[in-house]
Amino acid sequence: MASDTPRNAQRIDRYRKQSINLLQGAMQQIKQGHWTRSEDLLWGSLTQAVKGVALSRGEQLDNEEEIRDYATRLGHEQRDRRLREAFTQLSNFGESVERLREARFRVDRIIPMLEDVSSAIERLWELVPVAEPTTEPAEPEETVGQDAE
Repeated sequence: MASDTPRNAQRIDRYRKQSINLLQGAMQQIKQGHWTRSEDLLWGSLTQAVKGVALSRGEQLDNEEEIRDYATRLGHEQRDRRLREAFTQLSNFGESVERLREARFRVDRIIPMLEDVSSAIERLWELVPVAEPTTEPAEPEETVGQDAE
């Protein structure tokens, strides 16, 4: 199993980079008013973050249902509503945007949802320990000649 540790660390690092890039992309799409595209990017970012946390704990998630369930469990474990509800909020995101467009409401009504999801992603990455570069412990210096006095 120890041989999997470097491979897992590489996968976690890849998940982290992808998740952060997707989150940044989602925020950029939101600024440009591309709501559907931003929703897709948020889904990807959240999914990668949950998979990263699971892998850091030695678990592998194989499908969307496992990923959602794991996020809910993490939310209960951490007592964090944002983690528990992140996928549910994203599930309602497209519908919320559509209702806002139809009613011609301002989009700032969905900003709290976006803030919850993005802060859930950030919180998930806080749960993953950052891999430290491995270095060999320094050899203790030998003292020569002190007993000669």
